[in-house]
Amino acid sequence: MRTHSRRPRRTGRFGTLLAAALALTLIPSVTEPLATPARADTTAQPKVSRSADALTMSVPATKTTPGYTVDIATDALAVTTERAGEAVLSTAGGDTGGLRFRSGGQWQHATEITDWAWKDGVLALTADTTLDGATVKARLTPASDRYQLDWDVEGGSPDQLGLAYDLSSAGHWYGHGEAETPQGGPGVNQPWPLDTGEVEHATFGPASYNMIDPFWYTSTATGLRVDTGDVMDVTLNKDKDGLGRFTVESPDTYKATVFVESTPLEVYRDYIGIVGKPAKSDATYEQYAKPLWNSWAQFYTKVDQEKLLDYATDLHDNGLDGHTIQLDDKWESNYGNLTWDPKTFPDPKGMSKKIHDMGFDFGLWVTLWINLDSDNYQHAVDNGYLLMDAKDTSKPCEVTWWNGQAGIIDLANPDARAWYEGNLKKLMSDYDIDGLKFDTRFFDEKCAPREGHQATDYQKLGTQLADEFDLQGAGIRVHWNQTAHEAGFVTRQVDKGTGWDSLRASATQNLAISTIGYPFVESDMIGGSGGQPAPSKDVLVRWAQSASLMPLMYSSTSPVDTNDTTTGQKVDYDQETVDLYRQAIETHKKLAPYIWDQVQSTLKTGDPIMRPLFFDFPKDRESYTVTDEWMLGPAVLAAPKLSAGATRTVHLPPGTWYDVNQGTVIRGPKTLKGYAAPLGVTPAFVDLKAKGAAKAIKALKRHDVPAASVLISPDAPSTGSGTPFEVTTEATNWSTGAIRNVQAALDLPGGWTATAAGPTTAKSLKAGGTLTTTWTVTPAADAKWGGHDLTGTVTYDRAQKVSDTVRAEIKAVPGSVTAPYLTTATTDDARYAQGGDQFAIWAGGQDLSGWKDEKGVIYLDDAAGEKATVQTQLVSQHSASPFGKAGIALANDLTAPGKGGYAVLVMTEQYGLEFMTDSNGDGALDTWAGGGSTYHPAYLKLTRDGTAYTAYASKDGETWSQVGTAEVPSAAGTGDAGMVASAANVSYPGENIEAVFSGFSVAS
Repeated sequence: MRTHSRRPRRTGRFGTLLAAALALTLIPSVTEPLATPARADTTAQPKVSRSADALTMSVPATKTTPGYTVDIATDALAVTTERAGEAVLSTAGGDTGGLRFRSGGQWQHATEITDWAWKDGVLALTADTTLDGATVKARLTPASDRYQLDWDVEGGSPDQLGLAYDLSSAGHWYGHGEAETPQGGPGVNQPWPLDTGEVEHATFGPASYNMIDPFWYTSTATGLRVDTGDVMDVTLNKDKDGLGRFTVESPDTYKATVFVESTPLEVYRDYIGIVGKPAKSDATYEQYAKPLWNSWAQFYTKVDQEKLLDYATDLHDNGLDGHTIQLDDKWESNYGNLTWDPKTFPDPKGMSKKIHDMGFDFGLWVTLWINLDSDNYQHAVDNGYLLMDAKDTSKPCEVTWWNGQAGIIDLANPDARAWYEGNLKKLMSDYDIDGLKFDTRFFDEKCAPREGHQATDYQKLGTQLADEFDLQGAGIRVHWNQTAHEAGFVTRQVDKGTGWDSLRASATQNLAISTIGYPFVESDMIGGSGGQPAPSKDVLVRWAQSASLMPLMYSSTSPVDTNDTTTGQKVDYDQETVDLYRQAIETHKKLAPYIWDQVQSTLKTGDPIMRPLFFDFPKDRESYTVTDEWMLGPAVLAAPKLSAGATRTVHLPPGTWYDVNQGTVIRGPKTLKGYAAPLGVTPAFVDLKAKGAAKAIKALKRHDVPAASVLISPDAPSTGSGTPFEVTTEATNWSTGAIRNVQAALDLPGGWTATAAGPTTAKSLKAGGTLTTTWTVTPAADAKWGGHDLTGTVTYDRAQKVSDTVRAEIKAVPGSVTAPYLTTATTDDARYAQGGDQFAIWAGGQDLSGWKDEKGVIYLDDAAGEKATVQTQLVSQHSASPFGKAGIALANDLTAPGKGGYAVLVMTEQYGLEFMTDSNGDGALDTWAGGGSTYHPAYLKLTRDGTAYTAYASKDGETWSQVGTAEVPSAAGTGDAGMVASAANVSYPGENIEAVFSGFSVAS
């Protein structure tokens, strides 16, 4: 790759080139994962300042909040939110505009700010618009962790108002709930993050059947809440345009809250603080522990009494446990009658008894829709029990649903509710029905709310109605209001297809639903229920395995046999399907005590049970784009196989992880490529240091893995050469019985010693017992800087052996270098050390690039001739800044780079390699090549052939890759060669870098 000229490069808010290319450079600095929520300190005082082209509203940091600024461009109204000098959310520019409105069918937007005032903690703005005669009036009200943005349009007769954002300005986007997409969402598609797909949700509102809330959050720890009861039109990345449009279909005041926090979890908690958290769980312990079996995907509408009893019998006889058999659609004589069809269900009471005798509860599907041709319809019309038409409130509202034309019971009418509820309770009493599945909308946009009510009230009214009944783990689809959040209902998904795409969507959709405030989630019916061909064996089994690692299991398709609704043919599954499905049920049952603990925790905190990895590990960049793993509570990382094949890649965030399938301990962050996941294996890992780890391992550990494990702590001990330090080995018996003849030991590098304080043996360890040994380890006096393996081993039952390994870091200590090596620095705080052929540099510096050249250097004077090769091994580097740099350099004179011949090859802390040269001899680095990922050790090589410089890098010192080549015309004669390091700390003031090198050489 040929290097090319560039303008001087700057890090942080000055626009690092790599940062612009990476969506996740702005992963926030963080607090401890899922700690107890803290209340914001409200004592900070915001202020507003003005420059030539912007207003800046500054909110100071507090003990619990990071602080932020809001820059408002005055020449063309644009709002940019910054934290720690970095943009974390920006409105759209250009013809789209950030504050936009529709008038006469055309979109307009705010332009130049014509007036502003800061008074009583409110920043008031007046702006011109692209429409003559229309003015935008906006008000920004800051708090320590958020600001309110309210605005109106005066004049111009608008009918819709909306905000538009540049999606990339905030990294990745999440939230929303069930997303309508051109790729078939929410039924077979749910992009995660949202910006990686396309969302086109035109009827995004409180009456929607979809589980949605007007809340979005981002990887930069910002969030957006739109406070409205009107229908919205929401698009994210429509036609891949990179924009998010959040439009309210109303001319009324647009009310939005923008959250600015340190982590996405804190943004979620801010939102929950507004809309509420569950006050209880609607589901019982048994409903969490065992599946609900619903008839829908097994039969669809081709169900009758004999088929349902055969279904229940097959499940019972094959040991496929469950708490309820629930009869779905097509039991009524007509929709809304709430009476049995005597042809298909001649003896419903007898059927109910037989189901109860098998140990199941019995439930029914019901709806608030009353079809126009049902017996109850005219009675409901005559008594005023139905919602009225929005256009003509003198007649009932008629809506279309998936089973015909119908009216909807008006729950705001007390008489209507009492009539409907009375019919339900009589039905349940007469036929020994234990609970109900409400499958309905409580309101429709075609209808008019009852006088004194709004459309949003009907979600609350539906919630109150459903709360009168046992929903049997099927939950109810209510959303958008505080009552729905506080009710604690289980949330089931919209119907899914039966293929792999739907299985994957069921996982990401649960993450979306649970992180907008509905934590008691389950997937759609295992195997799908969208009227497609019956699921294949692999899809059905993998879906069951996936659901076993979710809060609840929702089943329908029987693994014994089912019916293909597209052909009418019976589909028989083999015995392995039954066995593996049963195994998934048993896994979930064993995990139930741990899940129930999470339910109780959620009732206290509001935190979701099933959540994205980055809620627990916000510093872990890779977690923000993982689509097929999740945390189930704080201890369980679920990584089920959600596609065809027998292997998968697993990403483990930082932590100490127990592999329940292999009985091994793995330290993250680590990516496991080609992890074996044949059909009988469900990959899952337990964070050994998380609350609930022991319960989780007891539930998930396979019986055929080693009974014991050993863990060394700390994870990364460090010391100096010859300086003692302590480590602890902890052997744990994870089996259900005792293990005997337990012995702990340490395997050490040559010349190292270890002395145990406390027992190293045990005659036996009972189930759950531990043998803990503290060791004083003394490295060799001449131990090299860098990492050295320490392996703890435990033998037991005479022949069994397990081990764990950590890297002990021998740290360099600042001192001096010896001749012929010299040092020089362009930063005040550089220090150096040498130990044999190893070298270390500690340095600050704002950057090592074109705009700033601040570094520490260890070099050889006049060592590199006109044909020269400079090479070293970069052993390690550590800096707070992700742009910290360490590597090698050439120059005519490294003490004065302006004398020409200047080039550097460095590894950055997080963003891979950079090869930079000075093309015009002024001492400023102005060409660039590089990129990729960071790795250590990194072997770096610079070659010079006259004025031609070429950079290479290698992971092993044998196979080299070219990073770039450049002409440096100012290179002349014999020059200096050395090792360099810069903290690149422009956004991390006062922070330094530590870089360790080994084997520096110059060949001329």
